[in-house]
Amino acid sequence: MTIVHAVRVLVAVVAIAGLSAASARAGDAEDVNAAEEARYAVMIAQDRAALAAILADEFIYHQPSGRVQDKAGYIEQVTAGEVRIRKAERYDIKINVYGDTATATGSTKVDVELKGEPKQFDLRFLDVWVRRDGRWQIVARQSAYKTPTK
Repeated sequence: MTIVHAVRVLVAVVAIAGLSAASARAGDAEDVNAAEEARYAVMIAQDRAALAAILADEFIYHQPSGRVQDKAGYIEQVTAGEVRIRKAERYDIKINVYGDTATATGSTKVDVELKGEPKQFDLRFLDVWVRRDGRWQIVARQSAYKTPTK
């Protein structure tokens, strides 16, 4: 094998490995996006057990109101009636995967009832996800009002 041939083989192997890694990252991004959608679905359904499985034990949420919720507090907030999510539409989503960690950024239009009063919010968000035991869990969320609250 000549040096030129060996270099060509090495370049081909590196290129194939790069494509394989890019494909894996794309698949992971799709999985994180699906986990994001599932999180909203279980919140709308007020499914405590499913929400608890999606949220990591150390989950923390910095809410647009300034309130900070841990996992237990957030589950209680969205499943016990204080906040009832009726509809959530995510858009302008961007997901970046860094091995077993991922970030999801974007916006969400949310129709909710706060203590029985209908409200609509347009939020910008940053979610941080980690892969544990082959599944993605959200460890941190921060959101801010995109438009004035109604």
